[in-house]
Amino acid sequence: MTFGERINKIRCEKGMTQDELAQAVGYKSRSTIAKIESGERDVPQSMIIALAKVLDTSPSFLMGWNDNSTEVSIEPSLTAKNEYKGFNILDKENIYMIPIFGSVSAGFGSYADNQILGYEPVYIEKPHEAEETIAITVKGDSMYPKIEEGDLVIVRKQDYFENGDIVVAVICGENDGFVKRAFQSKNKLTLESINTQYPPFVFSGSELDEVKILGVVKKIIKSV
Repeated sequence: MTFGERINKIRCEKGMTQDELAQAVGYKSRSTIAKIESGERDVPQSMIIALAKVLDTSPSFLMGWNDNSTEVSIEPSLTAKNEYKGFNILDKENIYMIPIFGSVSAGFGSYADNQILGYEPVYIEKPHEAEETIAITVKGDSMYPKIEEGDLVIVRKQDYFENGDIVVAVICGENDGFVKRAFQSKNKLTLESINTQYPPFVFSGSELDEVKILGVVKKIIKSV
């Protein structure tokens, strides 16, 4: 049985449609699930984990490593075959579907469901941290080359940071926020772009009241 056939079998046993499974894992169209089930589409590691979580099974089973159809079920080492090198099986209980927003204002304001662009499966160790985590699609090239336009940043909502952290911040009166590297001393806050074409924002004294740190970037997911 192939990977796609296993997806199809479990989905049907659970009475889920392709539309419902697509929505649960963050795909916009049922056609993606159809292509996965037919073997027409490759599936990245993060989506294998997400599918396993939604279907209440394990990545190992979906990959066929412990197929019960064999007389003896032996799960091979992750490095036993070249195609599995670098593939880490994570506890599915710690995979959370994090909402994706198209802007800082949408993600940190009082948002409606229609502002959510999709969901990204993310490994998070502590459940309470998952509740305070969102994903934002980056706009612009101020953080190039580390972060490019279209990349996803996984952000933990918090107003504190360590010097050198990449943060999400907003300036009072601005419509939307931005992603910058932050440095703070006793009376000064500097928000720097990685792209040297953009000058830093420097706040001191009473100007510190004009800027607010909304969160810290914990992970960057590159667009392809």
